[in-house]
Amino acid sequence: MNLPPATVNFLRPATRSGRGAGGGFTLVELLVVIAVIAILAGLLVPALVGARDRAQSVVCLSNLRQLQTAWLMYASDQSERLSPSETDAVFPNGARWVNGCMFPSYDPNGDRTNRALLLAPGPGHLGPYLKSADVFHCPSDQSTTNIFGRRGPRRVRSYAMNQYIVAGDGVGHSGNSNIPETESWSYSPTAFVRSSDFNRTSPSQIFIFVDAHEATISLGVFRVVWHGGPQGIWEEFPAARHRRTGVFTFADGHAELHKWRDPRTSPRITSFAELAAVPRITPNNADFRWMWERMNGPYPFPSYP
Repeated sequence: MNLPPATVNFLRPATRSGRGAGGGFTLVELLVVIAVIAILAGLLVPALVGARDRAQSVVCLSNLRQLQTAWLMYASDQSERLSPSETDAVFPNGARWVNGCMFPSYDPNGDRTNRALLLAPGPGHLGPYLKSADVFHCPSDQSTTNIFGRRGPRRVRSYAMNQYIVAGDGVGHSGNSNIPETESWSYSPTAFVRSSDFNRTSPSQIFIFVDAHEATISLGVFRVVWHGGPQGIWEEFPAARHRRTGVFTFADGHAELHKWRDPRTSPRITSFAELAAVPRITPNNADFRWMWERMNGPYPFPSYP
């Protein structure tokens, strides 16, 4: 018996069970895949952001360690005399660790964007001991010269120094400004002026540099009303750019991260109106007490010396 030849239809592809004629995904399957991708993204993005933040905090810590090393080298070269947080802004040639004002509303000389100013030599300056101006800036500090806007060049410095390093409760100047400043300054008895002054307390408990709040950073000095006591008054706030964490170095050379507990310590400030209205007195603030105890050691309180 002759059978008809088998025929094959090359125009119709074979189909698989549960799939469309073209072998693609169904709408339900596509939605499931999209949902899985969204879940994975939701899990991965916070992890990536956290990794970025940790990396930036490591860089910030490294920057402050380099500043601290420069500060120690300066003291070694100057017969243990310390580089000051600020001597007196009235005297532009007075000794200080860095020149330049970063305050948002004051920049007559273009200080906020002048990287060269950070490395320039001068009395007390740490710049000559450093290789790059980058170490003066926290990588998480996104503030610009237009501090409460998003446009404009970045400010070049994020860090400040404990007011009790040389400045103390204030310095005096005898004679006139033509006299070399090193011969005419008088220092507060509360200040740490030489390395040996740390003998009155533990060097590991006195901070030198701090990552400063972008809305209140000004000159190179970080101030509070120390004689207001542990319940006292902020003049500047510390930064909290690293997930509510402050960054510090100490007189013995070590650096550390410190987690802020009180939201009043480093408030979010988005305008000059908010800056003017933010409370500077924060009673029962454990963060303030922690910093206060590490600014001046066991100096008599509340009386002035």
